Amino acid sequence: MVQLVLASSSKYRQQQLASLGIHTEAIAPHIDERAIPGEKPDALAARLATEKASKISEAHPSAMVIGSDQVAVVNDGGITHVLGKPGTHDNALKQLQLCSGKTVDFYSAVSLCHKDSNKQVTRVEITTVSFLTLSEKEIQQYLLAETPYDCAGSFKSEGRGVLLFDNIRSRDPNALIGLPLMLLRDLLREFGVNLLEIACRDSQRV
Repeated sequence: MVQLVLASSSKYRQQQLASLGIHTEAIAPHIDERAIPGEKPDALAARLATEKASKISEAHPSAMVIGSDQVAVVNDGGITHVLGKPGTHDNALKQLQLCSGKTVDFYSAVSLCHKDSNKQVTRVEITTVSFLTLSEKEIQQYLLAETPYDCAGSFKSEGRGVLLFDNIRSRDPNALIGLPLMLLRDLLREFGVNLLEIACRDSQRV
């Protein structure tokens, strides 16, 4: 039986897998997530996802370890801003004011590592979100209702945050939550593992 381990402490990524009927062990990798000077957002997301999976694989060599990371960027007058987790209401307000009426690119990376076979693959999924032009009142209403202060970009697309968008362009909208499930399925196929079979396994036992 294939063992999946999530190299993350993110409750959102755990919930994404749980929504498929997949309950995995989740372990925080505790790596340095600072960007290297000049590092592009897609490269940063890929490097961090790779490092997370690789680190947890050291202690779980027989498991399929899933690392994931997301970097969001918005261009404002030729200046590129990286949107991290706001942490506070004021920071979230500033982020959404910055995103209002603009396009934000989300680079969501998944890395799958199997130490026993000395194999690791990493890919990046890009999701482009165009925000509506939002008034301060609308932003304040949203933030007070959802308090998305632990989410990069200051919104939860699986909740009320989707009402802030004009459109989403992506192969897999799940990527916005943090873990591109379709990409994970594709990577597992490269290891000969069928994610659909795993997702349906528990229900078939009932």
